[in-house]
Amino acid sequence: MSKESLEWLNKNTLIGFTDKRGTAWHYRADLQSDEPNHYPGPIPVEDVKRRLFDWEAVSSPVYVESPVTGGLVEAPGRQAILRSDNGHVMGIFTDGYTPHPYVEWLINTIATLLEDELSIGSAGLLREGAVAWVSVEVPDNITTPEGVEFRPHLFGATSFDGSLATTFKRAVTNIVCDNTMAAGLAEAGQQIKIKHSRNSRLRIGEAREALNIIYEVADDFAADIEELRGYLHG
Repeated sequence: MSKESLEWLNKNTLIGFTDKRGTAWHYRADLQSDEPNHYPGPIPVEDVKRRLFDWEAVSSPVYVESPVTGGLVEAPGRQAILRSDNGHVMGIFTDGYTPHPYVEWLINTIATLLEDELSIGSAGLLREGAVAWVSVEVPDNITTPEGVEFRPHLFGATSFDGSLATTFKRAVTNIVCDNTMAAGLAEAGQQIKIKHSRNSRLRIGEAREALNIIYEVADDFAADIEELRGYLHG
């Protein structure tokens, strides 16, 4: 079971390519807003920015109650990361923690590297916005000679609650919720992780290499299917 409510998933995830694979398991027509969260084709980059990432993660000092005076004193070396739109506290960290803004790390960086044949297939917010992902993929399903149909992805995910380093990873799993994101992260395959530190930065060459492996995963998965078929019929 997802830790997110159906209402949250219907309002805070965007699901693309429904003409190819249908709706997500959590789709409910009565929970959709005036602007449905499912798209028959790829999801426009601007929709992800406008509908999911139209707020910022801001740093604020942390204050605690003094047992001596009863007043508030600032906790040295600590910061809270809050949503700029509703003030929700997503995490408390040392002052060495550097947030990775969703638009910068999951949209702008990927968007500059996207090629014509790659499109956004899904994106979403989890844990009241403290976790997010964006998945890019090829526009058409791939079918192996054995008749197995699948769609290779490369997704980026990060967090503001300390649960996840910024990660770029190849996967076959169609990511539409927290459980499927966890399954994608657990898949074997190449990935790049960047810690939330003052010195963290995404090297474009590494990102481009990560995007290129979206094609390699198709070949690897097809080879696995062929090997399994040989084992079953051998």
